Amino acid sequence: MSTSYLISASYTWGQFTPVFFLAGLAILLLLADAFLSRLSKQAFPLIAAIGCFLATCGMVTGPWKNPYGMLAAGSAALCLLLAFDYRTVVHASVAGGDREEGSGELSILMLLATAGVVALTRARDLIMLFVSLETITLSSYALAGYFRRNRGSVEAGVKYLVLGAVSTGILVMGIAWFFGTTGTFALTTRFEQAALSNPYLCIGFLLSLALLFVGIFFKAGAVPMHTWIPDVYQGSPTPVSAFLAVVSKLAGFAALVLLTLPLAEMHRISAGMLKPVMFALSIVTIATLLVGNLGAIPQQNIKRLLGYSSIGQAGFILVFFTGLRSSLRVDTLFYLLAYGLATLPLFFVIGQLRMQRGNETISIFRGLGKTNPRIAFLTAVCLASLAGVPLTAGFLAKLTSFRSALMSTMPGAPITSALMVVMVICATAGFYYYFKVLRVMYWEEPPEDDLKVHFSALSTGVLSLCVLGILVLGVCPMLF
Repeated sequence: MSTSYLISASYTWGQFTPVFFLAGLAILLLLADAFLSRLSKQAFPLIAAIGCFLATCGMVTGPWKNPYGMLAAGSAALCLLLAFDYRTVVHASVAGGDREEGSGELSILMLLATAGVVALTRARDLIMLFVSLETITLSSYALAGYFRRNRGSVEAGVKYLVLGAVSTGILVMGIAWFFGTTGTFALTTRFEQAALSNPYLCIGFLLSLALLFVGIFFKAGAVPMHTWIPDVYQGSPTPVSAFLAVVSKLAGFAALVLLTLPLAEMHRISAGMLKPVMFALSIVTIATLLVGNLGAIPQQNIKRLLGYSSIGQAGFILVFFTGLRSSLRVDTLFYLLAYGLATLPLFFVIGQLRMQRGNETISIFRGLGKTNPRIAFLTAVCLASLAGVPLTAGFLAKLTSFRSALMSTMPGAPITSALMVVMVICATAGFYYYFKVLRVMYWEEPPEDDLKVHFSALSTGVLSLCVLGILVLGVCPMLF
């Protein structure tokens, strides 16, 4: 084997300028937290959000153009704004009372995790992919257990740590097998096709793919690595739950895209070579759809419901991967955009209701249509988009998923028919559990002791902008 096979993909320093910017800002905030004791910690999430917004603008066009990185940094900026809006609970849960000690690291950890996601979207080999994923994961461990005075938060951090360690071990084993069968860490069609065509290496290469997929499924929230999601979403601080639901999930699917695109090229050139991979992905997709959508039906905690919802949405995104089509990169990005626009504002609403009504069950939405009709309408649009109601971005995203299933490269196969049936059932189930929240908002009376909920200008503004994006993309998808 030639030693040239050992060389991974080449990079330039300029490609990672947004990553260095985000990591450098995190280091500056860390130094400020250590040495500028009089600086209010309330400024940290605002500064970090501005930094993420600038990084987002830098990746729109030019040499740093990066659609996945832009979506990740923009979503992280909204999560940091949510942390600012949620600051009273953050201070009380970390330092106790109105003190701010120890609350600055929340923004720093989010910045570091975001830098990891942006770096991952630039990866072209398994080494960069692994380092980026670990940067995200290690930061997320601390974020999930950040409320040290809250037993649920500590429990969430421990569960995330244990399951994350297992997924990391599986991923490393997959990387080792991949290198052993292809002779490279680079994700290129040439070496992968050579390994698949070799009868002595074929089984080992397929095993490496299986291990890599399972390891990445942890971040994407797909079966069988989904079990942490409902518990961690429920136990984590609301800004962290939002971050894991959108930014971390984006990282998982960005990694899946990087891993799958060379396979899609191979399948286009030599149809039929990867039918075992397509069959396995179809089984995982069906299981993810069923677990996520059916598991959400009995949930009474709104964050657990959104946790199962994220698993179900992951199932609809995985449909793009089952056919190994070259369009999966764009289709996945559009679905993630529609999902993020609908999910992030819901966490802003949950944060405000949690602070004023004292819990996180679905009952906190009681009577919102009567006490706060504008907020209730905006919340309803977000839920409708997640369910897939026409004239919303979520409807077009689900429509794209169904079209991808119909255009599967395994026509006539029983698994394709089974996938379509499951998708219809799960889409119907989504209408039930999303509209369960609408029923509570519009058909139940508000609590007598709290007739009106005060929503900050920041929460209302973010909610309005996201809903505008949902409706604009739903009516004019050509703007994407």
